Amino acid sequence: MKKAVIFFGLTIFLFVTITLSTAKIETPSDGNDTYGFPVTCFIRLSGMCEPCPPNPYLTEIYYWKLVVDILFAASLVAIGWTIFTKLKPVMKSKESEIL
Repeated sequence: MKKAVIFFGLTIFLFVTITLSTAKIETPSDGNDTYGFPVTCFIRLSGMCEPCPPNPYLTEIYYWKLVVDILFAASLVAIGWTIFTKLKPVMKSKESEIL
């Protein structure tokens, strides 16, 4: 249970970190804000337009792309977790050899 909580916590943390670090925030220069990596899962339309939509801050959420982004983060955590568990015994044995 503890491993699952750590795994999901790391997945959420990695998803948020990747999404915010790759976000394109172009609202100040009359552009659209886009979030998501490797696929764009959220778009906030804004900027100058003619004719404008009734809601000036129109958003589009692509739920399947959001699932793909979360699975991408989970796969990176799973790969990192596997590498860590494989290298942990090797590092312990080398540490005991040094002492």
